[in-house]
Amino acid sequence: MKYLLIALLATCAGSVWAQNAPTVTVTSLGTQVPNSGGINVAANSTFNSMGLAYDVDDPQGDPVGVTATVSNIGAAVNWNEATFNKASQTTPWTHNVTSALGEFGPANTVHVVTLTFTDGTNDTIFSFTITVAPTGPAQQGLPGDDGGSCSTGSGESGVLAISGIALFALIYRGRTKRLS
Repeated sequence: MKYLLIALLATCAGSVWAQNAPTVTVTSLGTQVPNSGGINVAANSTFNSMGLAYDVDDPQGDPVGVTATVSNIGAAVNWNEATFNKASQTTPWTHNVTSALGEFGPANTVHVVTLTFTDGTNDTIFSFTITVAPTGPAQQGLPGDDGGSCSTGSGESGVLAISGIALFALIYRGRTKRLS
């Protein structure tokens, strides 16, 4: 009976503590991002194009701050873990996460962002991924211009097509010489 009472008190205390933790809503471009969800971005797009914000509230109206850890931070261009942080202040508050010069790259990078919101007693942990797309936007300019590019549309199929045509021409030329 004694152990049952201790277990019951521990369960009730755990649920009371959980009710005192800060509540968090994370959005990207106004769309809610679920905990353990993800945001997809184009390679070389600006950090601000993600439109990241979080709304924070605390049941007791306590000041809440946030700190972040980010995986693959070495791939970040002009943004870092501190970009996601906000000093403790009385809730509710909204943080629009920005980095004026930040960019996403290189292509195929995945960042895992773990945010820890704390009111000094209770923590809420929120995690999501930022997935940088396989390719960035096409370069501007005409082929041959400085900074221009040539494109075949998909992969190296143009190189294979030209190589195939050249091989066919060499074989055909060899056959016609032998026939004459």
